[in-house]
Amino acid sequence: METVKLIKNTIIEKIKMSDWKLIIPYLILTGIGIFMVYSSSSYFAMTVYSDSERFFIRQLIFSVLGFGIVAFISVINNRLLKSKKMILFSLTVVFSMLLYLIIVRIATGGENTTNGASGWLNIGTFGLQPTEFLKMALILYLSAFFSNTQTKLATIDECFDQTSGKNGRIKQLFSHLWNILKKPVLITIVFLGLVILQPDMGTVIIVGFICFIMLFLSGLSFKYGLLALGGMGLFYSIIVGVFKLWGNIPFLPTYMVERFTAFLDPFSDVQKSSYQLVNSFYALSRGGFFGVGIGESVQKTGYLPESHTDFIIPIMGEELGLFFVVGVLAVFFFLVYRIFRMSMRIRDPFGQLVCIGVASMFFIQGTINVGGAVGVLPLTGVTFPFVSYGGSSMLVSSIAIAIINNIYINDKKTKKLDKKQ
Repeated sequence: METVKLIKNTIIEKIKMSDWKLIIPYLILTGIGIFMVYSSSSYFAMTVYSDSERFFIRQLIFSVLGFGIVAFISVINNRLLKSKKMILFSLTVVFSMLLYLIIVRIATGGENTTNGASGWLNIGTFGLQPTEFLKMALILYLSAFFSNTQTKLATIDECFDQTSGKNGRIKQLFSHLWNILKKPVLITIVFLGLVILQPDMGTVIIVGFICFIMLFLSGLSFKYGLLALGGMGLFYSIIVGVFKLWGNIPFLPTYMVERFTAFLDPFSDVQKSSYQLVNSFYALSRGGFFGVGIGESVQKTGYLPESHTDFIIPIMGEELGLFFVVGVLAVFFFLVYRIFRMSMRIRDPFGQLVCIGVASMFFIQGTINVGGAVGVLPLTGVTFPFVSYGGSSMLVSSIAIAIINNIYINDKKTKKLDKKQ
């Protein structure tokens, strides 16, 4: 009886110590998401499934599950998050799911695909997207790895032989980096290779940037980060140039490359590659500052595909206006800011890196989604966290918030104990 009472008191204490500046924005965005999924999907759901509430009910179910996940993970023992067995188990499960999807794709000749990609595991009437869980699994793995190699990365310049020439120092740099980073690099390459084979370039971009940011905020000199960023920009420029000259890129479907380059000239192919982008413009333009009214969107009635997933922000703009969209984005980027700020205040290096990884994941995904909708970034099929329809996305986003809150509670508890001593 005493044990049960002690556990109960511990849980209540941890809940009271939660970061409500993190939880409240999460709840606001999730609530708006449930509301907007119903509005943006009702026409499509009624037309295709004869059930206007199909996606609304599903989003509500996953949101409630998400709340439960936040409550549970927030109060579990913090050491479980750092457990090598738990992290290895997560990576193994995700790897198995991705490999299974590739095998199915090959065995069926690509018949079991959605929009050209085989990224969903069908469980009854629901679809599970392993690439969403990959993001969080890699963040935990890289946080555990980099928290143990920070000193090596920070002092890598001291490993140079100063008597060697410039070329010799460059070779030494790559040699030392490879010796330190070969394990996470190989693991990340394997996972990204499986994702490319689906193909899902949106996830590849997000995971690539998450890894990049976590690496260069884990102790490595800033100048190497700028060098790598320049290399990434050059790589993308080469891809666009190759497509413009030859009309395709080896190993990538033409439709996917066209979506990546459509934003450069949106009105050049309105009926094909730029169809979604142009209709997104129409939705945002029609909504103006205050919107045409909830439920009154025209673009969601068959003109703008994926109106409840990739393009939920334009539908929101059409119905509720620019001011409402700006308000939603303000709440979202405050949440991202809050997590980044937390990374600077937490003592535990593992916790710091998890915060950096999660904040990067949300920031990159949100930026790519909104940037694609307004035509300043390529379209990648990326959803807006918490707001767009998607069970896997909602679950992973909730897991991320829960882990951050757990880290915050543990740090607060440790500081409280230190003050008593």
